[in-house]
Amino acid sequence: MSKYLSDASLSEIIRQLEYKSKWQNKHFYQIDTYYPSSQICSHCNNKNRELKDLNKRKWTCSKCNNENDRDINAAINIMWEGLINNTKLFT
Repeated sequence: MSKYLSDASLSEIIRQLEYKSKWQNKHFYQIDTYYPSSQICSHCNNKNRELKDLNKRKWTCSKCNNENDRDINAAINIMWEGLINNTKLFT
C-alpha cells in the first residue's frame, strides 16, 4: 500500500478525501501543514521547542511531567486541532 501512496501526490489524496467525505455527508477537517503536533503536550498544551529530532520517540513534558509517545500525542493533538478550528465554521 505504501508504494501506491508514494506514487500519488498528497494533493490528490486530499482531494479524494474531501470528495468522499462530501459524498457520504461527512465533514473533512484539514489542519495547517506546519502545525507542531508532536511538540505540544496533549495534556497541558505546553510546547516543547527542543523536540526537533524526529528520532526521539518518547518525551516527558517539562510542565506536567506527563510521558508522551510522539505518535500518539501527535494524533491526539491533530484530532483536537481539527475539531477546535473547524467548529468555527458551524457556529
